[in-house]
Amino acid sequence: MSYQEQVERGVELLALCQQLQSEKDGVDRPAVGSIDKSKVLDDFAMDISQAITWHNTLLKLVPLMQGLSQLGRKLEEDGRINPQIGDDYKRYVGQLESFKQSGLQCDDHDIDWNRGDSNV
Repeated sequence: MSYQEQVERGVELLALCQQLQSEKDGVDRPAVGSIDKSKVLDDFAMDISQAITWHNTLLKLVPLMQGLSQLGRKLEEDGRINPQIGDDYKRYVGQLESFKQSGLQCDDHDIDWNRGDSNV
């Protein structure tokens, strides 16, 4: 199962959790992702909404993390950085400006430094 499918499944489970809790409490909460002023937007509904927002943020963060790892591996292979066991590639982000100026490529694709990922 891809990370996108896992995120979508997590959102589905959070929505189901709200639905079941609403039935149990007898509280008429709005459906996840909808705005309905006639329904109760209590702390529980807001917590579910916030959890779903954080969950959906993973759809942007995971590719960024993967791109950073790819870049780090490429820099290590090229001998431009020398991470130690337990280091995180993000430690070397401060050096990216010099790599950007040198026209660094990853996996035969130019890095789009404005987007922060590779053009594939």
